[in-house]
Amino acid sequence: MGLKLEDIDLENDLIQARPNSARRLKTRSSQRTLPLVGYAKLAMEQSLKQADATYLFPRYIRDGKCYATHASSALNKWLKKDFAGLTAHCLRHTFRDRLRAVECPIDLIDQIGGWKSVSSIGNSYGEGYDIETIRHQMTKISSID
Repeated sequence: MGLKLEDIDLENDLIQARPNSARRLKTRSSQRTLPLVGYAKLAMEQSLKQADATYLFPRYIRDGKCYATHASSALNKWLKKDFAGLTAHCLRHTFRDRLRAVECPIDLIDQIGGWKSVSSIGNSYGEGYDIETIRHQMTKISSID
């Protein structure tokens, strides 16, 4: 939540997860660029229909601050009702499992998910994987092209 329209690049199918004046990120590894593929791209296109001139989800911005807990509660309510009690946290676990299933390297899984890698100190060296490598792995788990 708190995503600004300037963080969305539909021409290149990219999204930037970065802090802004309305929200912070939990960790440095949370800041990343990800490709929009499959249903994520479709969801983004649908979400843009309700955006304002600055924010993707303006209903969760009040007095210049992002109320992400309100958005999380709304999403969890919908998921629990329509998906047998699942939560938004379950989506993160499923996402990670799907990347494992296509044999995505663990350090790339961590980079995509914005998780701090604990497998090796060397994983934090360098720039990480490039966007096309990330796009390739995410396309492998996408249900649609």
